[in-house]
Amino acid sequence: MGHKITGYLLISAGVLLIFFALIGLYKVFVEGGAVMQMVQLADVTVNTQYGTVQLPLKQINPVVNILLFALFMMGIITAGGKLANIGVGLLKSERIHDALLKLTKEQATSKEATKYL
Repeated sequence: MGHKITGYLLISAGVLLIFFALIGLYKVFVEGGAVMQMVQLADVTVNTQYGTVQLPLKQINPVVNILLFALFMMGIITAGGKLANIGVGLLKSERIHDALLKLTKEQATSKEATKYL
């Protein structure tokens, strides 16, 4: 009984994490919402043999932040999927356990009865 409750809770938590990440991705990529500034790059000046070259890294700040946000949300989606998968495994093992308890000793030793578990 405890595995069923835990299994359903893990599935629910996994689905909630997946929906949270999908809603966040939808708000940013479809509705055009702003993302948190995770990285702030500054312009860099590089001395080369041909002179000084300035790399304008401030202009790619939004692209880098959006990519990091998407990568973070994909990680949350993956974690939610793993949680739900663990919950499904618990429910499967509980189902097999309950089915084995209902079998008699003769049925439990025959291959015909156990192949449908």
